[in-house]
Amino acid sequence: ENMIVYYSLLAGHAIGMGVVVGFVYMLSARVLGFGLDIPLTVFDRLYHLTWTAFGINFATGMLLFSANPRNLLENPPFILKLTFIALGGVALWALSRSLQAEPVPVSAGSTSASARSRTLALVTILLWTAAIVSGRIIAYTVKYV
Repeated sequence: ENMIVYYSLLAGHAIGMGVVVGFVYMLSARVLGFGLDIPLTVFDRLYHLTWTAFGINFATGMLLFSANPRNLLENPPFILKLTFIALGGVALWALSRSLQAEPVPVSAGSTSASARSRTLALVTILLWTAAIVSGRIIAYTVKYV
């Protein structure tokens, strides 16, 4: 009803998404062998910021959802988006665990991560990308009340 509030929520949601997915892409790219001179410990310091951004996404997402819950729950791209976010979160958790279990810590200048970690990094990128695409499709498929 108040378009300034609605667009502010959308902006907050987009900014939160940018931080979360930016972190996911940077960490995953590093695990895949890009920027080997960057130590993985840099990402440890960014987890707090990423969780804060995820909290912003959750809060703005719930408020946006509350404006049109029935139509969103009937919208397949919305359901796909939530599914991809959940799976992306699990994949990121699994990637983090895999990195912690590396026989030789993956550090700056070292060889790349294990095949398991690299596979999880690629899956994580694909899932979060699918969440973004699904989220964009919602705008073109949902019925507005």
